[in-house]
Amino acid sequence: MERRLLLATSLAASALAFVPRLGRAQAWPDKPVRFIVPYAPGGSTDTSSRIVAEKLAALLGQPVVVENKAGGGTIIGTEFVARSKPDGYTMLLTPAALIANAAFGVKVPYDIDKDLVPVVGFVDLAVLLASANDAPFKSVAELLAYAKADPGRTIPYASAGVGSLTHLWGEYVKAKLKLPLEHVGYKGSSEALKDVMAGHVPLFSDVLVPTATSIRAGKVRGLAVATSERVSLLPDVPTVGEAGLPGTECTIPFGVSVPAGTPREVVNRLNAAFNESLADPTVRAKLVDLGFLPVGGKPEAYAEVVATEVAKWRQVIKDSNIPAPN
Repeated sequence: MERRLLLATSLAASALAFVPRLGRAQAWPDKPVRFIVPYAPGGSTDTSSRIVAEKLAALLGQPVVVENKAGGGTIIGTEFVARSKPDGYTMLLTPAALIANAAFGVKVPYDIDKDLVPVVGFVDLAVLLASANDAPFKSVAELLAYAKADPGRTIPYASAGVGSLTHLWGEYVKAKLKLPLEHVGYKGSSEALKDVMAGHVPLFSDVLVPTATSIRAGKVRGLAVATSERVSLLPDVPTVGEAGLPGTECTIPFGVSVPAGTPREVVNRLNAAFNESLADPTVRAKLVDLGFLPVGGKPEAYAEVVATEVAKWRQVIKDSNIPAPN
C-alpha cells in the first residue's frame, strides 16, 4: 500500500509540474518578440525585415520589434542571438555572411550547426554583373569577345569585399568560362560602385539591391542578372542564361533562425507565421519592389539550402585557391 501511495503521489507531482510548462508553451507569445537584424538601420535588408515584422505582429498577437545589431561583418548580431535564451522571444535575420564564413572556415564565436536552429527561408537576393558606361564592352557577348581578342589581357572586376559571396561568384564565373578576370575587393558595395561609375574598374559583381537603382538611372550598365527569369526591377537586363553565362545562376539566401533549444512547437508556430506573412500579396509586392524574392518553406528546407550553399562555395574556394578574408 505504501509503495502504491508513493507511486500515486509521484505521478501526481509529475503531472502538476508538467501543467505549467505546457501552459507556457501554449501561451507563447505573451510578450514582444525581438527580431535581430545584423545590419545597420535604413538599408533594404532592414526595411524588408520591418515589412514582414508588421504582418507577423498581427498574426502572433504581440509586437515584433526589429533591433539592429550591426558590426563584425554580421558576427555581433548573430552571436547575440546564438547566446540568447531559447524561449522563442529572440530570432535572427540569418545573414548570407554566415554561409561565406562557414565555407572559408572562418573562426566565429558560435557554431551555426549547434547554436542556431533554422526557422524558415526568408528572402533571396539576386546577384548581377554590371559594367562601367565607358567599358570597352556593352554586353556579355562583347565582354567574351573582348577577352578572346587578347588572351594576355586581364579584366578587373570589383566586389563588395574579399570573401563576399559576390566575390566568390565572380571567381566561379571566371573559372567556369575561363575568363581573365582579376578581383578588386572593396569595403562595401557603395565604395565599389563609386569606382565603377567613375570608370576606374570596368566590371562589378554585386547584388541586385541597391545597384539596380544605379542601372535604372543609367549610371552603370546591367549586363546580366544571375537568375533563371528576369527580375521586375530590371526587366531589360537579360538573365545569365540569355546573356551567354549559362550555369552561373546565383542568389544570396537570407533566412530566419532562433537559438538552439527553442521548443519545436514554437519553431513551428514561427515558421507558419512567416510563411503566411511571405505569402501575403501586399507583403510580397513590397518585397519584390525592393528587389527581394520571398522564399518561405519548412525549417528543413532552409537548413538544406545553407548546407548546399556552404558546400558549393567551399568547393569554389578550393578550386580557385581563394585565401580566407582577414
